[in-house]
Amino acid sequence: MVLHIGSRQAYRKIAHHNIHFGTAWKRTFNEVIRQGRLMSDPSLLVTNPTHTDPSTAPDGRQTYYVLAPTPNLEAAPMDWNGELRRRYADELIETLEQRGYVGFRDGIEVERVVTPADWAAQGMAAGTPFASSHTFRQTGPFRPGNLHPTLPNVVFTGSGTQPGVGVPMVLISGKLAASRVTGRPS
Repeated sequence: MVLHIGSRQAYRKIAHHNIHFGTAWKRTFNEVIRQGRLMSDPSLLVTNPTHTDPSTAPDGRQTYYVLAPTPNLEAAPMDWNGELRRRYADELIETLEQRGYVGFRDGIEVERVVTPADWAAQGMAAGTPFASSHTFRQTGPFRPGNLHPTLPNVVFTGSGTQPGVGVPMVLISGKLAASRVTGRPS
């Protein structure tokens, strides 16, 4: 689940990318991956693009991207179009405030909540834009390869192949695919 936030509130002691693990991180990743439940003590990625590029928001404003891992729709078919969307968004905002983002809720001027249901509506399998699950056996070199095992003219690119998820990894995957198609090193 992702919260896209436009805010009046700035924080001087955060970076562009901030990872905040809950105190029960091992248990809560088990909740998501094995039990198909929402994290009871969520680990969050908070990205603040205006920290490094103030032009990404109007003067005196900030942008935030808050990512919370959730089960995919196959593992746990939750009703994200109902009250769960708002309730869980509110819980995540409360968690941020408890972890030092004082006044986060009061600073929100614009908010967009994106859930697995939204990604499914865009055609993403199981409502996840991240392809393979984030288990050790689905990470980095263990992800599916870029070459089709039997069709020599098929090359894969994107977050579902090596090297993995995230914009830098997907760009690298694109370079690898282009190099394999053209026969020229990237």
